[in-house]
Amino acid sequence: MAALLGIANANYQYATNHYWSNANIDGTPACVVFPTSAEDVSEVIRILLHYPSVPFAVKSGGHNANVGFSSVAGGVLISFQNSYGTILSADKKTAVVGPGARWMDAVGALEPYGLTVVGGRLGDVGVGGLLLGCGLSFLSAQYGLPCDNVVNYEVVLSDSSIVNANATSHTDLFGALKGGGNQFGIVTKYTLKTYPIGKVWGGYITYRTDYASQILSATQDFIESCQDPRAAMFTTVSLLLSGLDEFFAVFLFYDGSSLPSGMFDKFLNIPHITNQLKMQSYTALLTANANFGSIYGYRYLLRGATIPSLAGSNGTDLVSANFNNFFKYVTIRKSVISLVTQLDFVWTLIYQPMPTMIPAASARINPAGNLLGLSPNAGDHMWMACTVAWKTSVGDSDARSDAVNIMNQISTYAQNAYPGVSASKYQAGHFAPEGYNMIFMNDAMADQSVLGGYGDATYQRLKNIQRAYDRMGLFPQRTNGFKLT
Repeated sequence: MAALLGIANANYQYATNHYWSNANIDGTPACVVFPTSAEDVSEVIRILLHYPSVPFAVKSGGHNANVGFSSVAGGVLISFQNSYGTILSADKKTAVVGPGARWMDAVGALEPYGLTVVGGRLGDVGVGGLLLGCGLSFLSAQYGLPCDNVVNYEVVLSDSSIVNANATSHTDLFGALKGGGNQFGIVTKYTLKTYPIGKVWGGYITYRTDYASQILSATQDFIESCQDPRAAMFTTVSLLLSGLDEFFAVFLFYDGSSLPSGMFDKFLNIPHITNQLKMQSYTALLTANANFGSIYGYRYLLRGATIPSLAGSNGTDLVSANFNNFFKYVTIRKSVISLVTQLDFVWTLIYQPMPTMIPAASARINPAGNLLGLSPNAGDHMWMACTVAWKTSVGDSDARSDAVNIMNQISTYAQNAYPGVSASKYQAGHFAPEGYNMIFMNDAMADQSVLGGYGDATYQRLKNIQRAYDRMGLFPQRTNGFKLT
């Protein structure tokens, strides 16, 4: 049976206090259970069914910033921190990974075999949360999105039964879990495809914001021009309330034992502050990215939006305008906030290229498709996101307003400045489904309509699947998450 521990226990303290966003530690669960098997989770659900007013939450790595998605006040916290194993199959084509593993754990376990799985870009992110939101990987242009590479989900349903969802059994649930979130059941094992890997090149490089135009031009050039699926990158810019700290951090990656001539030269030729780019193991890269990119001790909000990546000068204008608008907005906010409070704020804007190579790889690896509805015919896109970090609950309202305003500004500018302009590499004749407005779940804030953005038909199908597998409404009524209303 799953362990149930007292508040003085180290596991209990870790489960209730180790979250990327400290806002999740405000509420204290009534108890924490630590299952290590589907049978353990099934027993927990059986007990919960006897107490219909008790809320619960499921925690993988605790990296979701939304309060209550992996935390609970006064209810039961199901923590998978003791379910973190990675087991390679006999034929070495798949690996079974526990939902409590972090990506640096799973990747590290497979590294001695010269193999890896398609997972997160920051090693401390939990396996379970990322996969249920679909995920994005440095390997996605080669092998599709992380959820495309799940071949089996072991799931505990709302009636406490245990099923396996895959291409031949519970196929509707199998499809719903590829980007559908936590409202269908509790996944207790993920079986993932494995791929060969050796040393990789990459890491991060930081710059002063004086070089914004060169950095953003290089980012635009990558998504529009790079045709090598082994290459990946994303760009961030952070502005701090305290002091004058403003900097870009660009995360670069190449899956190969040497970096091809000319690859990333536009970034490498820009004067930098620090350069942590090198040949290294994939585990070392993911761990270093986490140490730099996942700073604990703050409250966080994360909000996303998808915009087209445009061709030529239009594309350069769009990436630059997003930065300029962000910089102007935050500069004004810094002057206002500093007058009324001593709060410590950090605002970060994130550019995540979604070139056509990624949906093409998804279609090849996972012909049945995932929920995101991506198509190479839709052209290149940019998954934009922002994080707001702050220290105390006094800043909660300001942080929420800032995240909403920054991302609304980005979406509005793209729509108003370039109405009817197609994304680069768009193929004439492609049309998005009715109601389609895709938002990357792993970057989404709680109020965003992630599931509705998959399109009207997909949304209705998900509602039907959710009701079929959860007739009593256990998950929508007693857990937080992105809902099918």
